[in-house]
Amino acid sequence: MNNLKKSVFNFTYKRSEGENVIYNTFSKGLVVLGDVEFEQYENLCIEDEEIINGLVDNGMLIKKEYNEMAFLKYFHYKTKFAKDALFLTIAPTLDCNFGCPYCYENRRHGKMSVKVQDAIIEFIAETVNQGATTLNITWYGGEPLLYFSIVEKMSEKIVEIAKANGCKLVMDMVTNGYLLTEEIVERLDELGIIKVQITLDGMQKNHDKRRHLLNGGATFDKIVANLKLFDDSPIAVLIRMNVDNENYKDFGKLKALVAELKNSNVKVYASPVEDINKDKENSVSEFMSNEEFDEFTINATKGGDLSEDEFSVMDDRYCFCTAETENCYVVDEKGNFYKCWDEVGRTEYRCFNILDDETYNYFQIAKFVANDPFSDEKCANCVFLPICFGGCQFQKAHLIKSPCGFTEKTMINFIENTFFK
Repeated sequence: MNNLKKSVFNFTYKRSEGENVIYNTFSKGLVVLGDVEFEQYENLCIEDEEIINGLVDNGMLIKKEYNEMAFLKYFHYKTKFAKDALFLTIAPTLDCNFGCPYCYENRRHGKMSVKVQDAIIEFIAETVNQGATTLNITWYGGEPLLYFSIVEKMSEKIVEIAKANGCKLVMDMVTNGYLLTEEIVERLDELGIIKVQITLDGMQKNHDKRRHLLNGGATFDKIVANLKLFDDSPIAVLIRMNVDNENYKDFGKLKALVAELKNSNVKVYASPVEDINKDKENSVSEFMSNEEFDEFTINATKGGDLSEDEFSVMDDRYCFCTAETENCYVVDEKGNFYKCWDEVGRTEYRCFNILDDETYNYFQIAKFVANDPFSDEKCANCVFLPICFGGCQFQKAHLIKSPCGFTEKTMINFIENTFFK
């Protein structure tokens, strides 16, 4: 073992008497050692060749000359400036038929003009000409179904670009789900939209208090009924529940309700309500702290259900968020391009306007793309770096809170539910 060292990305804990877990956050490998073998691992004096090979194969032991931090840096920077993929979120409108009190957007009437639509299509085509081989398109809002004809027309043109250039195309949609019809669901499938995110904020009482129509009308029953429109559809439906200290107890009940649909394509996940829009007074939410949300997720996943997106850290990503990559933008109905969903509609945060070459704001672009977790001493010495990469830059800049997304407790919970359920 003279030529081996321990990976700096080894996360360890004692599971029980005689069971010591080593999980590598870079390789995503896991090994369980007995007490004697774990002590030998700690002291780098393992006697069993098979154990040594297992630790090497899973990235827990590496050659002394191997600089794994440099390797991680390389893939981080390569991902940031890669030209092979475009991530574009398109909001045909920032208008909405809902009046959610915690909404972070400043609603405004109007829809995307044909001129802006055409400019976006041209932007996509140019990006393909520059080397993009994968197009990731998300339809967003406001409420995109208010102007579904725009979604249809632009999607058809994007499909044409992808087919003509042999590009992989992935399209999804974020909608409140209220305006869905059988015809729209069928059309979404025809257009190639493979996933739809819909929000239900718990059960009826809490949901209707938070996610009501502009006139105050209830929406829960109609959205739940609309979920049945996907019974015979291949489209995946992701139910997002925005949780805080008032409604979190509904999470289990909502999952049970969705389970009754008997559609394996419909899954539920939770996300914390955050006080993003300081221009609005939010009288509904009792915001969770990071610690409270961590405790909630631990309790919510007891029993091994890891269907929720935010509990999965197994993907081989090399940035925390695609907003940190050069080819990623959110565009509003006026043609303003932003880096982050949470900044859409606020012109002070726009990167540029597609109709005006003089509007480039390189500071806004650099705020995300130039973020370097390796220059942060805390991040550079953190075992969670390969799955966190410094966390959410929007939270760090605007919410004055730690963007750290992982703790020892949540990691142990993830490992237990993933490998030992």
